[in-house]
Amino acid sequence: MKIGSNIKEIREVEKNYKRSYVAQKLNITTRAYANIENDITGLTVNRLQEIASILDCSISYILNYKQSKKEFYNHFHNYNGNKGVNILNQGVNFSNFSLQKLQEELLQSQRERIALLETLLKQNNINISNIQT
Repeated sequence: MKIGSNIKEIREVEKNYKRSYVAQKLNITTRAYANIENDITGLTVNRLQEIASILDCSISYILNYKQSKKEFYNHFHNYNGNKGVNILNQGVNFSNFSLQKLQEELLQSQRERIALLETLLKQNNINISNIQT
């Protein structure tokens, strides 16, 4: 399994770290670190754990990065990966959904609010015709 490109993408895209920064944290040269990202140098589990720690993620995240990213993209862009389910509508029962009903409820709420404000103005002897906008 080639995971150097996963490490590189996490470093560049998610963390915005330079190669030299990660290399310094690993106490190796930038060239040696570039060899890791280019899958020239093999990785030990210990070294992979060090890299995961620097990138603030798990080893599993690094190993599965491209596949997870692909599944995430498919899920949110409604491609074949989610069998055509439109995630924007999941969990909403549109047979009971009425935009007109929501609009009426909003208007009623606003009417009640206005009535309350008018009552408060009257109780405090504030004449709304004297209020300038």
